[in-house]
Amino acid sequence: MIWVKEIIFGAIFGVANIIPGVSGGTMALIMGFYHRLIMAIQNITIKSILNLLAILKFNQKGVQVFQTELKNFDAYFLIRLFLGAIIAIVALAKLMTYLLTQWHNPTYGFFFGLVLLSVIAPYRLISKMTPMVILVAVIAAISVIGISSGVSGEDLIKKAQIKQELKVQNEAATTVSENGNQQYFKYLMFFIMGAIAISAMILPGVSGSFLLILMGGYFEILTAIVNRDLILLGSFALGCLIGLAVFTRFLNLMLKRFHDQTLAFLTGLVAGSLWVIWPFKNSVKIGEETIYLDNVFPNQIALSEVVTFIATLAGMIIVFIFLKMENQETPEI
Repeated sequence: MIWVKEIIFGAIFGVANIIPGVSGGTMALIMGFYHRLIMAIQNITIKSILNLLAILKFNQKGVQVFQTELKNFDAYFLIRLFLGAIIAIVALAKLMTYLLTQWHNPTYGFFFGLVLLSVIAPYRLISKMTPMVILVAVIAAISVIGISSGVSGEDLIKKAQIKQELKVQNEAATTVSENGNQQYFKYLMFFIMGAIAISAMILPGVSGSFLLILMGGYFEILTAIVNRDLILLGSFALGCLIGLAVFTRFLNLMLKRFHDQTLAFLTGLVAGSLWVIWPFKNSVKIGEETIYLDNVFPNQIALSEVVTFIATLAGMIIVFIFLKMENQETPEI
């Protein structure tokens, strides 16, 4: 039943990657398959792809080469993991859009609880705590907070107002189809977004979905999933594949040469992301869209705050269970 477990892990990994501020890499660390994921992706090369094509020879040797190559890059694990992720993303795209818009605080509270305890995951893999290691962790945490604070509340409001004005104009005007050049440019932009976002999605503490929001593509991707816009999704997916192949090799190289510093950096990223997903924020409504601004502490304890606290506690309990499950076999990175 290992395949069922891996599909479930993939589903959790997928759900985490569509939540702004939540890192799929963090979830992979918590569940103990992060190192295996990085190594499996890194082992996919042009040579391995050519070896897979040996199956087209339709002979026994070709089949043996094909099967050997599947084992070399842990193909069955990757297939089960990404199958679970894809199923979860497609099935939950509408639900996540609803929860993020209608139940913002409890949803973010739940993931705040997940991430709060998940700091333990990369931290416990550091072999020796030195001043340099601590400094790297602090720099990483500050970097995440800096990136999340890089767009001011005024800029967010201005962008939302422009978006609302364009929406009103489009509704009032006759629909005009985009020309070919505009379409090609759009697909190119989503290819680039995919390469950037996937690099963040596998990095603990950094949210690829949050970067998509900053780049202006998050809700369009969710809409494309719901509407089955295969061309746009294909452009985005191709960018993800290229970004994944390049970034995992870089990350694995850093882990080999600077083990403790890299893990300290990952720990800092996870800790810094708590600032990003703090559930209580000032907000302003622009048209039908709610824009969430700076972090605040609740000044009253109402039903929303109570539900958010319960959701946070639930997230912490889930991570605690995962950490206990992995305690006997702490993954080595």
